[in-house]
Amino acid sequence: MQTATSHSVTGPAAEPSVTRRWRVLTSGWLPPALLWVATTAALWFFEVPPATTVVFTLYLAAGVALPGTLWWRFLSRGGGFFVADVAAGLALGYIGEVFVYIGARFLGLPLLVLAWPIGTVAVFLLVPSLRRFWRSAADAPVPPLLWRWMLTLIAGMTLLWSFKFYRLYGLRYPYNSTPDTDSTFHLALVGEAKHHMPMMVPWITDEPLWYHWFVYPEMAATSWVTGIEPQVLLLRLSVLPMLMAFAVLVAVLARKVTGGWWSGVAASVLTLFVLSPNPYQWVTWEFYTNLAFSTLEDGSSLRLTVWSGPTQTFGALLMVPLTIVLVDRLREWRDLRGWVFFTVLLAGLMGAKATYLPLLLCGLLLVVGVELVFHRTLHRGALIGLGITFGALVFSQIVLFGGTSQGTELKPFFTLVTGALGTSTGYATGEVAGRMAVLAVLLFFCWVCIWAGLAGLLRRRLPEPGVVTMIGIGVAGAGATILTGQSGDSQRFFIEAARPYLAVAAIVGLYSLLPAGRLTARRAWALAGFVVLGMAVTQAIQITGRGDVPNIANTGSYAALTRDIVLPYAALAVVAALVAAGLLLARRRIPAVRGMVVALVVALLAGYGINTSFQNYYRILWDSTHVGWKNVVKGEQIVSDGVLEAGRWLRDHSDPDDLVATNAHCQRWNKDCTDLHFSMTAYSERRMLVEGWGFTTTAHVEAARLKTWVGYVPYWRPEILADNDAAFSNPSPQTVGLLRDRYGVRWLFVDESQNNVSPQLSAFATERYRSGVAVVYELPSA
Repeated sequence: MQTATSHSVTGPAAEPSVTRRWRVLTSGWLPPALLWVATTAALWFFEVPPATTVVFTLYLAAGVALPGTLWWRFLSRGGGFFVADVAAGLALGYIGEVFVYIGARFLGLPLLVLAWPIGTVAVFLLVPSLRRFWRSAADAPVPPLLWRWMLTLIAGMTLLWSFKFYRLYGLRYPYNSTPDTDSTFHLALVGEAKHHMPMMVPWITDEPLWYHWFVYPEMAATSWVTGIEPQVLLLRLSVLPMLMAFAVLVAVLARKVTGGWWSGVAASVLTLFVLSPNPYQWVTWEFYTNLAFSTLEDGSSLRLTVWSGPTQTFGALLMVPLTIVLVDRLREWRDLRGWVFFTVLLAGLMGAKATYLPLLLCGLLLVVGVELVFHRTLHRGALIGLGITFGALVFSQIVLFGGTSQGTELKPFFTLVTGALGTSTGYATGEVAGRMAVLAVLLFFCWVCIWAGLAGLLRRRLPEPGVVTMIGIGVAGAGATILTGQSGDSQRFFIEAARPYLAVAAIVGLYSLLPAGRLTARRAWALAGFVVLGMAVTQAIQITGRGDVPNIANTGSYAALTRDIVLPYAALAVVAALVAAGLLLARRRIPAVRGMVVALVVALLAGYGINTSFQNYYRILWDSTHVGWKNVVKGEQIVSDGVLEAGRWLRDHSDPDDLVATNAHCQRWNKDCTDLHFSMTAYSERRMLVEGWGFTTTAHVEAARLKTWVGYVPYWRPEILADNDAAFSNPSPQTVGLLRDRYGVRWLFVDESQNNVSPQLSAFATERYRSGVAVVYELPSA
């Protein structure tokens, strides 16, 4: 009988196989590869075919990130590590893509945007001195394996968070019928950027676009090159890499100013996941819950406006590499190439989001003031940065924004009046000074919980100018959020813009709270334990609180309402005080506590805020398992049946310069009619004589003048609206001919559910396409 012979697997022959497996597990490529696979699978579940994701990824990598990374390495003199170079290069690549596309669109050759990657690759291949930038610098630091996996996990959490958006914002009827009005607004502007430059407001005639519009050429360029529908880019693909790169770059920025790898992970976590503590069991008004607004304003980087407001997300991404470059320039100002680099990044940022330049200006002003007071000298780097920033701010205000304020004005505590807590309980009704003061104190307490690490800056010498700049950005963002108001509530973007820089500064402070600024394994576990303790305390206070929303009706008086609102936060504060006192007593007996008291209290307070993120993710899970993981129809109808198909037919059978008239103006909001109707423009990618008129500069000005919400402003050109509507409600050779001859209208795009369309319309215009309640008519020539 033959017996099987056994072979040793531990000898030298097995070593190469073991080594290969170990190299795979420790490879820097494994975390992003797994993340890409998970992302592709998730997008496939949400109706984006893998082939579409592959095409998008290839263009993003070769057309945006590659040229951006090469130029980033050249302009920064090639000292970064691979992940940092690619994330920052993606941001720089977006800027190059946008500027080249704007020129290409002006020339009527949108595909000329490919000159950006092709030209860059050619230059860096043909010029011998530039070839070294194809590789990371030989002396570049290598991120620890744990750091790479932690950043991948954080990026994965942004993907998981995006499920909340994906499941509510479908790509076909009826699942695309109930988004918020912001999404159709942005989609209309992407369509405008695809076909026109300079851009105008496409949903009404003769209204200039005074707006931060650079994200729309980016999506338009991607659509032209890849053939992917703008809707898919806006609602699925484009924002995700911006958000993930943002998370990575915040970590890179924190490491630059502290020198520690762990500080980067902590800064990214603090930026994304430490929110305003919510000690209430009851839930705020559905509008705030759906969009994931915290009970009190915290500038969350992960509420749904990240997706429904891509201008903010784009600006947030571009601001971080700008700050990275600025930190170096403030350390060494004698670098002309560095200041050119700073100016290029600033040029991209100024058209990405209007929020950032004023905050940056305030940050640099603080550096000048601090250096003057404490060192009795003028900081030359800050002065140079201040001059460049001021010039860019003036240029953007005049050229991009037409000198308008977009309805922003001095309105102290407006954020509290329109916030989730004040609105849901009715506590802000009447804007009574005493109650507003209570809300302001609670808001300040929440901010202390989030950024308590800033206290550590008081224990060290004056922070370096880069950190002082971040503190100035944070203070300015917080101040602007509290002191200003805007008819669309956009003053909240100030604190959202400042949030990453307050987070990094807070981590710098926390760094100084640790003995010798070192995070050992034992200290890390201690901090994590106090974070969990903070979460448990918040949960306990929630469970013991009331379950229904308190208001004047069920509490009986404002004094009782004040008690129900304040006591849960007071309980959080009392627990923090008791824990601090206990730690002060314990430090005499427990050596591990010595030098860690303040840091552990900071971790406890952070746990209060992380609990809010935990609940947000839990709500996604609960809602998905009970209502549905995708294609959830929730809210009032924004897009009518057939508008998508009819709009695309009109796009494919008309000229981009054709003017269209529509009968659809009224967008329902809480049973009221608003002027925020943009879907006809959004899906047709054509300019309208008049569809909606909200979210324009004139609408914001009118809203401020009339002291009303921007959605309720009457149209300021009533004669055009009357001529437009007469052609639908009372069609005749005269009314229809007036649209054609006076206004140049070529097509009619009808929504029959609006109930203002005469059945006689087909006698005066030719029906060309019908889908659902949407009908496209062509006007006869004169």
